[in-house]
Amino acid sequence: MERLMIQVPEKKSKLVKSLLKELGVVIEPDIFKLAKELNNSVGKGKIPSMEEIVKEIRIVRANP
Repeated sequence: MERLMIQVPEKKSKLVKSLLKELGVVIEPDIFKLAKELNNSVGKGKIPSMEEIVKEIRIVRANP
């Protein structure tokens, strides 16, 4: 299963949530809980430099 975080305009929130629920999507009620869980899942280690990030992005874009 994949987790996605989306931003929905307030005026469309109820409609979007109902459509997603009809498709079987589970709506996470506590976004801060989800954000903390995602942050904890990332291993601690060396923080990449901007050059390393750019290099990785270029590699990914070059191989569609």
